[in-house]
Amino acid sequence: MKRSIVVSILIVVGILLTPTLAAAEETLSPEALEIAGSLNCPICEGLSVRDSDSQLSRDMRAQIQRMLDEGKTRQEIIDYFVERYGMGILRDPPKEGFVLTLWWGPVIGLAVGVLVLATFMVQRRARRERVGRESSEPGDGDELRAYEERLRRELDRMDAPTS
Repeated sequence: MKRSIVVSILIVVGILLTPTLAAAEETLSPEALEIAGSLNCPICEGLSVRDSDSQLSRDMRAQIQRMLDEGKTRQEIIDYFVERYGMGILRDPPKEGFVLTLWWGPVIGLAVGVLVLATFMVQRRARRERVGRESSEPGDGDELRAYEERLRRELDRMDAPTS
């Protein structure tokens, strides 16, 4: 009986201390948290090293804190992880080289599309105005009137009684 009480108490104490031990295991400075927030987790898609709960992210957070404790600067720590994992580790990569193309590509595509659309609209308007001028030239109305007159005479002749 005493043994089961002792085991129960140990289990309860263990359960209560588990979150405290986990928090004590990883006490990070605000700067370490900021650096961890600027790095992508290599395993978890869309999460930062700060937000991820994977073992690799925990190791990376601990590594960041160790490097800060050693006196390394923010840039040295970021360069270390970029060298190890590539530019994809950065949540906000520098806008240069190929990445610059990714940023400006849609803007250039939109500008080209607007230019093509504007050119099409100007040509269409010019064609419409040209057709309008051609139909209003002298002589066109005369031909139409002559056709109408001839049609009227033909209709009158068909309606006239035949004798």
